[in-house]
Amino acid sequence: MRNPLSAAARANRAMIEQYGRSDLTFYPYLIMRIVSWVLLVYMLIKGEFSHAGQAAAALVLFCVPPFFERKAQADLPKVFLFIILCFIFSFLILGEIFEFMGRIFWWDTMLHTSYGFIFAAFSFSLLEIFNKDTELKFRCSKFYVILTTMSITMFFGTLWEFAEYAADQLLGFDMQKDRLVDHFQSTFLDETHMNVPIPVKDIESTVINLADGNKIVLDGYLDIGIWDTMKDHFVAFAGATVFCIFLVAYLKTKGNNKLAATLVPVRHDWTAEPPVVRAALAKKLLKTEKTTEDKEA
Repeated sequence: MRNPLSAAARANRAMIEQYGRSDLTFYPYLIMRIVSWVLLVYMLIKGEFSHAGQAAAALVLFCVPPFFERKAQADLPKVFLFIILCFIFSFLILGEIFEFMGRIFWWDTMLHTSYGFIFAAFSFSLLEIFNKDTELKFRCSKFYVILTTMSITMFFGTLWEFAEYAADQLLGFDMQKDRLVDHFQSTFLDETHMNVPIPVKDIESTVINLADGNKIVLDGYLDIGIWDTMKDHFVAFAGATVFCIFLVAYLKTKGNNKLAATLVPVRHDWTAEPPVVRAALAKKLLKTEKTTEDKEA
């Protein structure tokens, strides 16, 4: 039976090795990890278990990119890896715990756009991961590669919207954010039942009558999530499109476009070519771990 402590030590070493390949990824990772641990402990003490769960989720997600690299034999470029770290921290720590999504109106839009970019890169990487031929991507039609990349990205985006809807309906959340609108059209209002959309314009207010006699007056018509869902899909599509622009440059130059190469994941055999740790602090941490292991042995 494996010692769970040694397994945790191996996982931690792998994290340091993968993130420690560059200062650009290691120091942000270290800072974000420390902040997440502090918030986890603080929220547990305060009894805010929802926020504690979000901090814990951030810590788990920080492990995903190195785990993905090792298990899938993929190399996530440092700039792309940095973007992933910022996305995780911006979503769970800043967006949820510090409530940036409620305080900054464009925060959710920024996150979904970033999601589209990140998952488009991940979707493209599957082409290499599931095929041993690393040149296949260059021989395939560029249209086919882009279509596949966009399709997988939007598939995952749809799954996320399913998750938001389920959380709202089953757990009482409000992940599909509502908004006030001043117009809509609906066949429900068609008295002829001929499926004619009846427009309702210039809505100034609506009144919600509750069973207990109370009333809620709103300055407009409350849309229940559909605008938010479609906006999320549109901006995710936009983010994926931006990645595909870099992808076309990458494919046309057979991987020699330097800017595109900083964003496109590629296949890499980490067993044959172990990661080269360049961050000074990462080197010290690995050296300290090795000394500790040697003493215990």
